Amino acid sequence: MIILLFLGCSQLVVAESADSTTLQPKFALTYSGELQTDFKTTCMVHLFQLHAELPLSHSLSFLATSLSVASTQDELLFENMTGYSDLDAYDKSFALQKAGLQWRINDRHTLFAGVRCMDEDYFCSDGLSLYTSPSSGHFPILSCNYFVPTYPFAAMGLHYTYETDRLSLQASVYNGTASQGFTGRDNVFRFCPKSDGLFALGQAEYRYRDSRYFLGASLYNAYEYDLYFDGEAFQEKTLGRKTYPTAWAYAEQALSSRCMLIAAYGHSFSSDDLLRNYYAVGAQYALGKVRFGFYSDHVRMLGVDEWNTELVCNIDLNDYLSVKPVLHILNSDSKTQCIGLLRLTVNLDH
Repeated sequence: MIILLFLGCSQLVVAESADSTTLQPKFALTYSGELQTDFKTTCMVHLFQLHAELPLSHSLSFLATSLSVASTQDELLFENMTGYSDLDAYDKSFALQKAGLQWRINDRHTLFAGVRCMDEDYFCSDGLSLYTSPSSGHFPILSCNYFVPTYPFAAMGLHYTYETDRLSLQASVYNGTASQGFTGRDNVFRFCPKSDGLFALGQAEYRYRDSRYFLGASLYNAYEYDLYFDGEAFQEKTLGRKTYPTAWAYAEQALSSRCMLIAAYGHSFSSDDLLRNYYAVGAQYALGKVRFGFYSDHVRMLGVDEWNTELVCNIDLNDYLSVKPVLHILNSDSKTQCIGLLRLTVNLDH
């Protein structure tokens, strides 16, 4: 049983370092798994990722990442609006998360063109990365309202970054409908703003000592549709294009070298969106190689209030092995459920 648990909940990373001077390629294999339980039944989720970085010159590289997801059951242990594990997804093989060219213009400017998942660039700070809730990985004012390129989906687009010691700026524009497949309208290489719309977003990050402050905004432009019944069947009527603006801000305030407070807020300015506001607070405390975390967020959608409170502990056993037990306390539509997760991570880098 212990061996099976280890295999099911492990994350294995095997990488070969890249040297930009000698233009050596970099490859990585990642296997992630997680044991989930509602303390009555259990299930497991497996994630396998392939990474490649192929330098074409000292400033130009080809980047690619694919993922495969497999789980032991299709249904969630507890049906709620925002989820409880950022590994949960429908079974899929070799879905692209990144495939394109990255041009490092100089030490401060970088431009990427191709297929990309926005989770690599937004809501992925050191503080938020401790938690397992999907809402801490991409705020639901985006993922619940629009079909944007968040895990496990991706889309064609451009991504630009500007970096200094204290300030980071980034901006992206994507095809308005994210995809996983390679054929028809579900084609991750599809770029058709006329029918799929456009999704643009940007974010500023300011760093001061051990604290980090983020401010971002997005615009989603797509056709608006109306469903009506013609006496025999439901029909779809195009009303025209509409732009949906959103904004968010979050802060990771260091109180000391060990303690951090987190606060987040997101807002959708369109009255047509299902989810208008997102609130979250959290805290972290580090004690040697152990990091404790608390994160609680609230959303209201379709007249239903939902709270998700997460208690997490990440233990680095050595340079290669860490274990992360997690407890989620979910309250959705006046129903409360506890979900336990166990992740074990093994990192081998050479």
